[in-house]
Amino acid sequence: MIKKLSFRKGHLFAIANCISIMFLISCGLEEEQRDGLYHDQKASTIEIGNDKIKAVFTKDEDGVVQVFYAKAGLEWKEVAASFVPQGEFPKEAVQLFNTSLDSKHRFLVNALVSDFELVENEQGKAVKLMGEAGDVPVTQIVSLQEDQNYFHFDVSLMLKETSPKLDYALSTFTFNLDKIPTFIHTPALKFDNEDSKQNRFKILPGKDQVIGDRAYHAPAVILQDKELFTALVPDLNSINTNQIQSPDARKTIDIGRNRFSVPFDQDKYTMPTGLDLNVMSGLTTKPVITFGYMDNIITHHIRYQRVNDTSMIRTLEVPEIKYAFDLFVGAETPGNQGFQQIVKHQWQQYGKPVFDNQRHLAMPFDEYFRIIDSITFNPITYENINIDLPLKGYRNTGSWLEWEENGLKMGGYRSAIEWWNDALHNSVFWNNAREAQGFWYWGQRLNRPDLKEKARRIINWCLSAPQNEKGLFPTLYYANDKKWVTAFTDPVNGENKFFLRESDTYNVYTMSKTAAHLLDYYQRCEKDERIVDYFRPYGDWLLDQIDSRGAVPSYIDQRNMAAMDILTYSAHPAASMWFLAELYNATKNDKYLQGAEEIAIYMEKEILPEQKWVDMEQFFSCGNRPLHFQRDRWQHQIARGTLSTFWGIEGFAALYRATDKEVYLEMGESCIDYVSFYQCSWDPHYIYTAFPFGGFSVDNADNGTYMDARQAEMVRPYIWYGKQLGRQDLLERAVAAARSSVVLMNHPRHKSNDIYRHTNIYPYGLGPENIDHEAHPQSAMRTHPSWGEGSGVFTGLAEACRGLGGVYLDFENHLFVGVDGIRVISAKIEGKMIDVKLENRLGKLTQPWKKSYEVELRINGLKDALYRLNINGKNLGELSERTLDSFRVSVNTDGSFTFKKI
Repeated sequence: MIKKLSFRKGHLFAIANCISIMFLISCGLEEEQRDGLYHDQKASTIEIGNDKIKAVFTKDEDGVVQVFYAKAGLEWKEVAASFVPQGEFPKEAVQLFNTSLDSKHRFLVNALVSDFELVENEQGKAVKLMGEAGDVPVTQIVSLQEDQNYFHFDVSLMLKETSPKLDYALSTFTFNLDKIPTFIHTPALKFDNEDSKQNRFKILPGKDQVIGDRAYHAPAVILQDKELFTALVPDLNSINTNQIQSPDARKTIDIGRNRFSVPFDQDKYTMPTGLDLNVMSGLTTKPVITFGYMDNIITHHIRYQRVNDTSMIRTLEVPEIKYAFDLFVGAETPGNQGFQQIVKHQWQQYGKPVFDNQRHLAMPFDEYFRIIDSITFNPITYENINIDLPLKGYRNTGSWLEWEENGLKMGGYRSAIEWWNDALHNSVFWNNAREAQGFWYWGQRLNRPDLKEKARRIINWCLSAPQNEKGLFPTLYYANDKKWVTAFTDPVNGENKFFLRESDTYNVYTMSKTAAHLLDYYQRCEKDERIVDYFRPYGDWLLDQIDSRGAVPSYIDQRNMAAMDILTYSAHPAASMWFLAELYNATKNDKYLQGAEEIAIYMEKEILPEQKWVDMEQFFSCGNRPLHFQRDRWQHQIARGTLSTFWGIEGFAALYRATDKEVYLEMGESCIDYVSFYQCSWDPHYIYTAFPFGGFSVDNADNGTYMDARQAEMVRPYIWYGKQLGRQDLLERAVAAARSSVVLMNHPRHKSNDIYRHTNIYPYGLGPENIDHEAHPQSAMRTHPSWGEGSGVFTGLAEACRGLGGVYLDFENHLFVGVDGIRVISAKIEGKMIDVKLENRLGKLTQPWKKSYEVELRINGLKDALYRLNINGKNLGELSERTLDSFRVSVNTDGSFTFKKI
């Protein structure tokens, strides 16, 4: 460690400048000799650094210049720097950075600091930057620890007004690149509003939009070009700890309240933080990254606009403003893979503490199953609301519909939408084929032949879909008309929207997804050879559709089998890669594997480098865009969705199972890491409709949504990749996703434990497909049991129990996770003694669960024949490895645990 040097301000100015210049010239050579964490001061320059990164702070007559470097071999490369607009502000530039519009309430922190000093704090070595704006003191502390590749920033301002007011307080940086980076990620797109309906506010261009904190599922701005990398990651703990109530913040919104809106919780209306990225600010050729406090105007669907006048000033209830963030820098980051370290950092810093210590579900998994079993398969009658109305000619079995056709028993969940309630789906959202494995699992687990019978009814119904001569098949059935329809969209006739009753379009990705789910049923549940036989013709046709790039069409005109050119080179082929890989796994026919690998080449070359997850949802659904939309101009960011990412994740997993090729595991890992930016990885204080942790959003346009029912689909891949890669974080994400998939069931215990407090029009046991859909507190619409409470039980909880049991302990890979209401405090082996400490989290709730229940305890990774098992201080004696793999844990009402062999 280099000894710290200290210079007093009284040194001669000329000598100080000479020393500073000599230092800057020679710093590269000096740094090669330094080891570990250090900080130094030399005249007008301070430096802090470690073996990976460093920051140089230089004082001049305009303030303090902050430059952040990363090591590349033996050289230091500039990665990022503080940004301060220079000279007269151009009229065409992004006016967010124009403090002259209101210098009293707009604070660009990096433009205000003028002095510094070395300090040490709990964060490590640090530089304290100080300045003022009028009579408002400004402080920014930049900290660094020995092994980190990021700087931590703590920013504070103290307003002096009697009634404190703020437009914004922001920290701004540039990425050291005079062009657009090759990889860009932020939580939200910007739009120039050419596709908007006229609204109550002046329609603002994309350059006047920012990223509001309603899009903060796992927020970060990430830029990478080759090996040069930076990311600004908000400190989510600071957002909660330093929240500032405001009577007028978050209140300006251009989306009207409706029957799904929930009451205002005034104490949750706080001054928001905001992010921003601009690659054409009109002030610099470099990308500009911004974070701090600023309110926004929410407009459809979903934009966060700012008006650059005094109308955005908000009143604060306290004068002190604090926020914090991390700035990652790298110069040797593997190409387009830097984001993977960010998502791991976010879970470790913010997700894991919530997972370990906060409430989640209010009941054991079996109780959730019991509720859904008692409601959705029986007549549903409630006053003042029409729910799952009975269909003429069918027995009234609630959300479930069953009948016989051609001697076969058929059934499935039907739509919950009042004017569409005779529709049975195998769609990209509502999908009975996906749920079939869950029906079979619960039937096996609980010895319920009736549930297995329901699974078989679903299979019979799926396989009754009439195929054409090429094996293509419809995915939508109208029970009133006893009629199959190809899909509920119809792009071949220009109907790029949902909820149609007629269509001439075969959706290839929907057929492939449905087929993949049914082949999964074949491999994990029952070897029903009809499934494989049914899909061989479709698989053979699909092989002929793979083009020279490895893509397949998205849409086929059923009238003439002509392929449309709509979204062909999107991420849709991921679903067909998944299907063909599963068809190979079921048949071992090499031609299907070859086809899957050809599509994988397309995915590797054209989708993965930018995580280009373009799918139909961004164009046809709630946040719909024109088909010509590719990127927003102001961030140069792609329209990305989650559905196609799921298909890629599953497809690469299936290819790895087929080939054992590590490259597929690596590609799948990059996909699962990227999609994790859409999983809520903390507990934001301003999201109060329900507890959002673990739930998913939709895409980067429809980004205000929390807990969208798709989280149930992510449980299985999180578990599979977690086990294959030995990653604890992925197993925890899986459990969080599974739990979140049933949070939106209306239940008194959910209300009393603040899990789902603001229920809407749907009664006991039922619930919506998401919350806060329009970026303000809402409990949204119930569209289908298979996109809500049904998929939560039959996909989310079923996959968690199937993959992990109730408690999962893998001593070989050091993976330990509690699943069903239990937390693993510790688990270790000393010799032949297994010592485990468990905690009953259901007993820690505001309204605790007071009934005993059983969960399965799985212990893997044991190498010896006999062990002694000690759980919470109770010694169970000497047990065999095989016996230890077959235990049930009884969680008792007093919080203790007893155990019995299965």
